[in-house]
Amino acid sequence: MDSNGPTRLPFRPLSCPAIKRLALVSGLLLSLTTASLATAAEEREPAEVYQQVCSHCHNLDKAVGPMITMPFPEGAWEARGNHIRNTVRQGRAAMPSFREAKISDAELEGLIDALLRGELANAATGEE
Repeated sequence: MDSNGPTRLPFRPLSCPAIKRLALVSGLLLSLTTASLATAAEEREPAEVYQQVCSHCHNLDKAVGPMITMPFPEGAWEARGNHIRNTVRQGRAAMPSFREAKISDAELEGLIDALLRGELANAATGEE
């Protein structure tokens, strides 16, 4: 720095059309980025969701949460599915809630279907 103080860059205000163009380009870039992020985040399979989210508490060797992988009678699927859906989204007792950013609605529906059918019973024991 010299004795005259810090050097200032020349200020050149943007014109109204330039601001509009900048806002338009920024908006387009943001929408393209958001769209590419949405397609990049592909839907996970129910077994993958269970392993990444549920197994930390619901596996047999953890015994933190109840066993959730046993099949349910078909007549109880609607009620049990609603219970699982509400518990996942709202939380219950020691179980935290999981928002759509963690488990998408489509992933949750696939997980519920697999849980009700007992398709993830082996996942809880660590078998394939």
